Amino acid sequence: MVKVKGTQTYFVRVRCPSCGNEQVIFSHASRVVKCLICDEPLAEPRGGKARILAPIMAVYGKEE
Repeated sequence: MVKVKGTQTYFVRVRCPSCGNEQVIFSHASRVVKCLICDEPLAEPRGGKARILAPIMAVYGKEE
């Protein structure tokens, strides 16, 4: 039996270091993700997995 490799992408809930707003962002964002309240950058693209600049509160949909 062949095991098929699943997706490596997931969503993360991050907290803005400036204003404390929490929002959910994609782990492989292809554009700069900014806070909806204060416009602080939360993640930046790196050609694959995004560089998360804010503290991660929770991870959703990540396969172990």
